[in-house]
Amino acid sequence: MCRAGWQGQGTAARLARRGASIGAERERKMQLGMFNLMQQREREKTPKQVYSEMIEQVQLGEKLGFDIAWFAEHHFSNYCLVPSPMTMCTYMAGRTSRIKLGPAVIVAPLYEPIRLLEDIATCDQLSDGRLVLGFGSGYQEYEFHKFNIDLKTGRDRFLEIMDMTEAFYASQPLNYKGKFYSCPETYFSVRPIQRSPDVFVAGLFNDPVTQERIARNGYVPITTTGWMTVDEIKAIRDKSAASYAKVVGDPDNMPFAIQQYVHVTDSKDDALFAADNCRYVRRIAASMREKYGRLREASYLEEIPAQGEPPLEEIAKRCLIGSVDKIAEHLIKEIEGLRLSHLSCFFAFGSMEHKKVMRSIERFMGEVVPKVEKHFGTKIANIGAPVKRRLAAAAE
Repeated sequence: MCRAGWQGQGTAARLARRGASIGAERERKMQLGMFNLMQQREREKTPKQVYSEMIEQVQLGEKLGFDIAWFAEHHFSNYCLVPSPMTMCTYMAGRTSRIKLGPAVIVAPLYEPIRLLEDIATCDQLSDGRLVLGFGSGYQEYEFHKFNIDLKTGRDRFLEIMDMTEAFYASQPLNYKGKFYSCPETYFSVRPIQRSPDVFVAGLFNDPVTQERIARNGYVPITTTGWMTVDEIKAIRDKSAASYAKVVGDPDNMPFAIQQYVHVTDSKDDALFAADNCRYVRRIAASMREKYGRLREASYLEEIPAQGEPPLEEIAKRCLIGSVDKIAEHLIKEIEGLRLSHLSCFFAFGSMEHKKVMRSIERFMGEVVPKVEKHFGTKIANIGAPVKRRLAAAAE
């Protein structure tokens, strides 16, 4: 691999020809994550309280054995109180000791890439190599408008930032010139501890170029499932699998991650309340994606019913909501039908009560996971197809 000269949008192809990737040659098996959106459905709930509850939940998750804590990124509304997931990852590095930490996801087009790369390196150093990377191209035009960026350029900006990130991990110096971003020959004083962090990419399932890049570099495609059925989720997986088969081979070995609502409860009323909060998240996200969202009191989004909403009972049925037996059975079907390599559990959504969220986290790891492991006859970490990833080539 050359030491410099990372010019333009052909970087990905050159990396592939030289066998370079952020990914490393190692087996990756089933992982459990915790997704933190940190919403403010209740007006009286302060950002400080939202953050404090998240800290307790993540610390509990670490104690119980979760692999990754994920932190969302959104801007300018109560939908999510995390404008900077890298800041959250870096802060939580000092509040945890084992669990990996990741942005879910970095909305790449909204960043100045050089500063982003420095933040990534700093976080990986302070977390002692526990950083996991999640990238996406974004979907909320409202956010892009405030940053004075055209959403239509999001995909191309995302690809250029992936170019620069891959080059940053591969060697020094970084020298890049693209349509949207450029960097003169630059040596970085702070480098990541990891040569090969895990990389997750959200969305863009209808973009074969991106999906082939994901497959080539051993990244993990991840999607939020809402209340989709297993067959509906599989249709999404199949899009990525087609690219994986073309670039790598057997699609059964493809890594695949999903993010799902989880609430363990024996109470029907509690399950329906959780379903109502699922619906709330979907309504807000849909209103921003489809550009009919309405803001009240500056940054508070109005909840507007979305088209095609099923009844609350049906939402609870389709999600990992309900009794231990119901959730375990549902999860087993998903693992078998989707060949999951990662499940990102969304415990605290909408206005879910902190105490009940904590109890749900405990019951999921203490009661649901053992039932799943009993079914498969092995620990959950050993479930799923092992996936080999390329080793980042050393600089010549």
